[in-house]
Amino acid sequence: MLMVVPERLMFETYLSDPQIYDRLEQHFLDTFATGIQAAGLRVGDFRSPHYNTFFVDGTKDRDANPIFSAKHLPSGNIVRIVIFDSSPEYSEVHKRVGDNDEKDELCLFITLPGMQRAMGTALAWAQQQAS
Repeated sequence: MLMVVPERLMFETYLSDPQIYDRLEQHFLDTFATGIQAAGLRVGDFRSPHYNTFFVDGTKDRDANPIFSAKHLPSGNIVRIVIFDSSPEYSEVHKRVGDNDEKDELCLFITLPGMQRAMGTALAWAQQQAS
C-alpha cells in the first residue's frame, strides 16, 4: 500500500537536516518552473533563485529567509518566500525596492502548511508580471 505523506511532514526537519532543506528548496524551484511553463510564460524572463543564499566563505545559508526567490527580468520585480515558525501562518507584504524604489517586491511569509498557497501566489505573480 502506498502512503502519501503531506509535504509539510516530508520537510518538517528542514532547519536541522541540510539534505531536507536542499530538497525543500528544490521543491519550490521545480514547482515554480513547472508552473510558469504550464502557464505558457517565457522561462527565460525569470531568474530563480534571485537572492544569493551563501555566506562569504561559500557555505550555504539554510535559514529559509528566503527559501525561494524569483525575479522577473523585464520588469525587475521580485517575489520572495520566507518560512518562519510564528503567527500569523501566512502574510503577504509588498515593498518598494531598487535604486529609486521603482521596483516591487512581493514577500510571502509562511509556515510549512502554507507552501501550496505561497506557490499559487508566486505563480499568479509570475502571470501578472508577464501581462
